[in-house]
Amino acid sequence: MQINYTKDAFISLTNLINFIETTNTLGAGLRWLFRFETFLQKNLLYPTQTKFCNNITFRSLSLRCIYFNDWIIAFSFHKDFVLIEALLHKSRIKD
Repeated sequence: MQINYTKDAFISLTNLINFIETTNTLGAGLRWLFRFETFLQKNLLYPTQTKFCNNITFRSLSLRCIYFNDWIIAFSFHKDFVLIEALLHKSRIKD
């Protein structure tokens, strides 16, 4: 299954990786990205089995949510791919 990102989600991911890289040891951002991508590949094998988001706004947009550590990943499922629509820290959103 192919995983795509919206522009906003990709910018959030890039900013997060850059933050991790600048505040930790060299290569920490890339290691985090590898763990994140492995998590997505494992957990998005059957995206239709993932429940819709608890957040009212995300649910109204028919987005599904999974959680990676302290991060909420909101996505939509399409015929041939999964589209990551948002990547937010859990402290930034109320369910």
